[in-house]
Amino acid sequence: MAGLFTVDGVSYNVRVPAGGLTRSFKVLDGPNAGRMLGGGMQRDVIGTYYNYTAQIQRAGASLEEYDRLYEVLSAPADSHTVSFPYGQSTLTFEAYVTEGQDNLLRQSKGRNYWDGLSIQFTAMDPGRT
Repeated sequence: MAGLFTVDGVSYNVRVPAGGLTRSFKVLDGPNAGRMLGGGMQRDVIGTYYNYTAQIQRAGASLEEYDRLYEVLSAPADSHTVSFPYGQSTLTFEAYVTEGQDNLLRQSKGRNYWDGLSIQFTAMDPGRT
C-alpha cells in the first residue's frame, strides 16, 4: 500500500506490503510502581505509548526517493512527526528512530538498488494518559 504513512508531513511513494505495518502499545509505569510486601502490584501509570514498525519496499518509488526517505529516517534528529493508520482513522505523533536496516538487492550500471527497509518508530510522549 503506497502512501500509508507520512514523515514530517511528507508522503513517500514507497510500498508497505500486507502485514508490513505493525502497531504496538506499552502502558508505562512511573517510579512508584512495584510489588508490595503482600505480593500485590501497585501501579503508577504514566500513560499509553503507541509505537509502529514498518517494513518498507521501494516498489513505486524512484531510487532517489527511496534514498531521501532513508536519509530522513537515519538523520541524527531528536524526533519526527509521523502519521499512521490507527483504528479507523489516523494517529499523528512525535516519534524517534534509533535504528533501521535494509538490503542491497543488486548493483547495475553504477546504481545501487536497496530495498526492504525496516524501521521502528517509538513515541516520544504517551498517546493517552
